[in-house]
Amino acid sequence: MRGILPVLLLAALAAAVVPAKATPILGQVDDFEDGTTQNWTVGGAHPNPPVNIATGGPAGANDNYLEVEGLGGFGPGSKLGTFNLVQWAGDFLANGVNAIQADMRVFEGADLEMRVFMQGAGGDFTSLLAQTVPADGQWHTITFNVSAAGLTAVGGTSVNDTLANANRVLLRHQPGGPVGIGGAPGVDAVLGIDNVRALPEPATLTLLTLGGFLLARRRR
Repeated sequence: MRGILPVLLLAALAAAVVPAKATPILGQVDDFEDGTTQNWTVGGAHPNPPVNIATGGPAGANDNYLEVEGLGGFGPGSKLGTFNLVQWAGDFLANGVNAIQADMRVFEGADLEMRVFMQGAGGDFTSLLAQTVPADGQWHTITFNVSAAGLTAVGGTSVNDTLANANRVLLRHQPGGPVGIGGAPGVDAVLGIDNVRALPEPATLTLLTLGGFLLARRRR
């Protein structure tokens, strides 16, 4: 019994330091108001990892946002992107999450071509089409289609298997045609990200918005 207790204690401690994976749910929002990066990160060798900025988000003064930087060239930190292994990993299909929306602003550099890249049980998939974030000094709301129709294989065999059991969701600059995990180019740019939201398919979202509008009119 004495030998078992230390083993159980070590197992409990190991479990405590490993982030728990939570299935994304409709309506969840990462707004960064808690002062952290809310589990958005990069590879350990990046010299300038994502940071929480306390003011200057879409709502202006005192609106926190996440700052992500690419250094350009080659090597660690050259590419621009950030990934989440915690609240954005899990089963997108079970909860009808078909889109990821975020507010984005280019603070330094040229226009960025942003995509979602997903890894999971069915392999690697990325956005079929890139979404442009213009370098005009303004915040823009960008919507990424993460349904089977909006993703394409770049090393994957089953998009539904990945959507049902995603283990990594990456937001990254990747222009041109869709490429795999190592195919994005280096870019010298600074991007702000805020209000990362889990949404239903556009048709469902329209119905929900219309329903809310009609309910508000009835209450009047």
